[in-house]
Amino acid sequence: AGLIQHADESAPILGVDGTGAPISVDLDADSPHVLISAGTGGGKSVTVRSIAAQMLANGAIATVLDIKRHSHRWAKNLPNVGYASTLPEIGNALVELGREVHRRNEIVENWPGTIETAPVGPRIVVMFEELNATMSQLRELTKRIPSGTYDATDALSDVLFLGRAAKVHVIGVMQFPDFRVLSQAMVEQFNTRIMIRYTKNAWVKIAWDAGLPQAAPSEAGRGMVVYGGKARETQLMFLTEEEAAQLARSPYAP
Repeated sequence: AGLIQHADESAPILGVDGTGAPISVDLDADSPHVLISAGTGGGKSVTVRSIAAQMLANGAIATVLDIKRHSHRWAKNLPNVGYASTLPEIGNALVELGREVHRRNEIVENWPGTIETAPVGPRIVVMFEELNATMSQLRELTKRIPSGTYDATDALSDVLFLGRAAKVHVIGVMQFPDFRVLSQAMVEQFNTRIMIRYTKNAWVKIAWDAGLPQAAPSEAGRGMVVYGGKARETQLMFLTEEEAAQLARSPYAP
């Protein structure tokens, strides 16, 4: 709780290293987006909610894209969260996010001050579950849309490449990194990558900039956080569903 309380608004805590020092991600300076890769039961959704709840507590709003429908039940009744769980809902939400990124970047372009102070509005955190399955289905959906239409895949690309100044941040979840689902250029926009229960093949695709593959930590709740060309073994933050919901509601408490 103390780590979260003292964390900067733009730098949610991911966990602690072997010395107990906090590991965080600076969404403005280090990485606008976070990619989480782990097998079934690896704790992907737990890690997503622990990051997202901190952002919500600092005044962000969230969009949950969850084809499984139940990954983030803790967030469904929160005043600062929208939940998309069917394929059309997810596609529409991505298109709206893409348009919002363009709207916000126009504000940044015309703002006389620094980019960081541009009045774009609250941060938006996009909690994107099951990227593998969802993107494959969205591409099939796109085939039924008239050519030239701004679609969900176009929008996701815009959010990933143009989201930093607009303060729109994706926390994406992939069971296994697949460049047929997201191109390598798109994956590289996730400057911070968290790997849990990963394979050597996953390391090669996600941690290509962090040297030779290292064995996955066997302890529960531990993973590798990769950014800045380094992989750091991390005891990842854990918030229960109740704790996450309570934290997310804190800006609205009387």
